[in-house]
Amino acid sequence: MPVISKSALPTPIEGRAVGQPMVEIRGLGKSYGRSRVLHDVSLEIRNGEVVAVIGPSGSGKTTLLRCIDLLEEFEQGEIRIDGEAVGYRVEPRGRRVRRPERELAAARSQIGIVFQSFNLFPHMKVLRNVIVAPVRVKGEARAEVEARARELLARVGLADKLDAYPAALSNGQQQRVAIARALAMRPKLMLFDEVTSALDPELVGEVLEVIRQLAAAGMTMLIVTHEMQFARDVAHRIVFMDSGSIIEEGPPDQIFEKPTSERLRNFLRRYHRACVI
Repeated sequence: MPVISKSALPTPIEGRAVGQPMVEIRGLGKSYGRSRVLHDVSLEIRNGEVVAVIGPSGSGKTTLLRCIDLLEEFEQGEIRIDGEAVGYRVEPRGRRVRRPERELAAARSQIGIVFQSFNLFPHMKVLRNVIVAPVRVKGEARAEVEARARELLARVGLADKLDAYPAALSNGQQQRVAIARALAMRPKLMLFDEVTSALDPELVGEVLEVIRQLAAAGMTMLIVTHEMQFARDVAHRIVFMDSGSIIEEGPPDQIFEKPTSERLRNFLRRYHRACVI
């Protein structure tokens, strides 16, 4: 697979020092009816940093991503990206007011998100799938966007699939198209939600390699994954979530070799047993 160069990507670190906070989450709370999904979640992601979120199913990992991308409303706390509050503004008396849809759309355009399901438009060929959002949402010139899309698709190894429909691609190829489509918006932050869970084992590696190259190119990323070895290899920091809370976080070696919480130790033991089986 071709190497992804920085020239093919957005410029997430331009004008801002590497290591400066990009995402700041403070006291985030989210419920579905009477069910509390996120409990007082606080997390900071620095510019150029790759953070992997691990944990059992139902621990709130996906909901956290959806709140960051404004796909879910949250009742408590705040999320800031580059210092700007996401989703809401706070009035002088402390009341939260949802921002107008125009502002929400502008904020979403700065965030790329890739899900387990590929969500490609089945009636559009690969190239059009990648260019439609920058042209329609951001109003960019089609010729410029198309040139960028061709380069991105080449960088993820799909230069020969521009005129193919999604149904003609393997699941791994469709997921790489989804990644290229997100990158075409030139986001400053990429969110990945279990992007390999719907793939056959032999296709997992090609998608993880694309993410690994994005990390090497300096893209700021928050990755929800069940691929523990991949998380250990690519992430600067690991966050372990359970029951809607962050239980533990730290460098990969600390999390996997010297976990401090009994809950994380149990999770890792079950994971290792499953791998042996």
